[in-house]
Amino acid sequence: MKTPFLLRLKRRWIEFWGLVFFIGVGVNFAEIICRSVFHFSIDLMFDIPIWLTIWAVMMLAGPILPDGDHVSVDMVRDHLHGVPRKVCEIVNCLATIAFGAVITYGGVVFTLQCYDFNMNIIRCISVPRWLVECCVPIGMFMFTLFAVYQLIVVVRTRYAKADKEAGE
Repeated sequence: MKTPFLLRLKRRWIEFWGLVFFIGVGVNFAEIICRSVFHFSIDLMFDIPIWLTIWAVMMLAGPILPDGDHVSVDMVRDHLHGVPRKVCEIVNCLATIAFGAVITYGGVVFTLQCYDFNMNIIRCISVPRWLVECCVPIGMFMFTLFAVYQLIVVVRTRYAKADKEAGE
């Protein structure tokens, strides 16, 4: 059976950002070795792992949302069924959309200010701050899109009472 294109794209997206995270960890490990064994370090070796980690997390926040891979408290929601469950799910989705939209807007404003004021992160080479910070509006915009998708799924879903014996 052939995997749908969007699922393959999502899997590749997750694999790519997993690789970016792995590279960040590798740079961090190399920095520790250089500092401990060779007694030298480059200031960018402190920053690059942080930047790569943040980019990976921000770019994955949206795609993992529909799969339920985020941290959540489900004990109240799991005991609901029917209309109360649907209302709870819709409220959760609306809160997620609002959160994503506010952070996206704030990220755009901040990134544009970094660009307009020509802010740089001064290290052994000067790195434009907007380049590092633009992961926030991009990632949170994707997060918001996936939250809207999740809302559509929730509205279409019927939440019938679960069979007690099925969960035991």
